Formats: sequence, C-alpha cells, structure tokens
Amino acid sequence: MKFNSVKEYFFRLNNTGYQLMMVPLLVFIFHYASVYAFAAPVWIADAALVNYLLIGVAVVALTILTLVHFFVRSRAAKILKQTGLGLKLELLGGVLMNRFVALALITLTMPVGLVLTHHLGFTLGFVILLAWYFLNWPTPAQVSHLLKLKGDEKEMVLSKGEAFK
Repeated sequence: MKFNSVKEYFFRLNNTGYQLMMVPLLVFIFHYASVYAFAAPVWIADAALVNYLLIGVAVVALTILTLVHFFVRSRAAKILKQTGLGLKLELLGGVLMNRFVALALITLTMPVGLVLTHHLGFTLGFVILLAWYFLNWPTPAQVSHLLKLKGDEKEMVLSKGEAFK
C-alpha cells in the first residue's frame, strides 16, 4: 500500500475497511427489506439442518478469526525488524488489508445464512462479527502497538503525522 503521509495511510485503511464491510451490510439490509416487503422464500427449512449450519458456520468463523489474529501478530513481529517507519507501515498495511478481507468474508457468511434460513441466530452472529470487525479496526494506537514503536515513530503514528509539522 503506497502512501505519502501517515494521515493518508490511515485514510486509505479506513476507506478500505468501510468498503469491505458494505457487502455484508448490504446483504443483511437486503434480507430484512425483502422479508418485510415480500414473502421471501426460505431455502433451508429443516430445523436440524439449520441448527447444524449455524453451529458449523460459528465454529468455522471462530477458527478463522483465531487464525487471522495469529497471522497478523506473527507478520507484525517480522515487520518490526525492518528499518524505517514508512516501510514498516507499508508492509503492515498489506497485512491489515488482508485482515479486513478475511473479516469481511467471515462476516458475509452470517447474512448469507440468514437469507437461506431466516434463523435469528445468524442475525446475532452478524451483530457479533460486525462488532468484532470494528473492534479490530486499525487505529493509530493499535498500529503502534503491533509494530512496538517507540519515541518519535510512535508519536508520528499516534498523531497521524501532525506532531512534526
């Protein structure tokens, strides 16, 4: 991810995060709009199958979220050995973009399950994953912590480049 300033770096990360979350959010909104506007069909009606699907999706989501968390931590540990704040941020930006994509795809499974089954458990799962998505938002403090920045580099990231103007 190329950027000219720390402020632009976070601007691009935020834009990408919002864009990736729009797909699951639009599917979720479409489902609720179609249920109230029309008689939307239930694609999977067998209660046992719906419960197995809900449990399966929840287990897969939890597993993938755990793997993504450890992947980001291990990649950040390798990146912090690099020299130069710009290079560190650029490399971490790619890792954080991958995390956004993974979280958005996992979050998308819940509205898709909701469309197929109309089970409220998928709504609860969607809300939980949406909250997790925004709790893992790359803030300056989180980026500074991931890269274990100190001194001027930390101040530069925390102030989004405003500290040294």
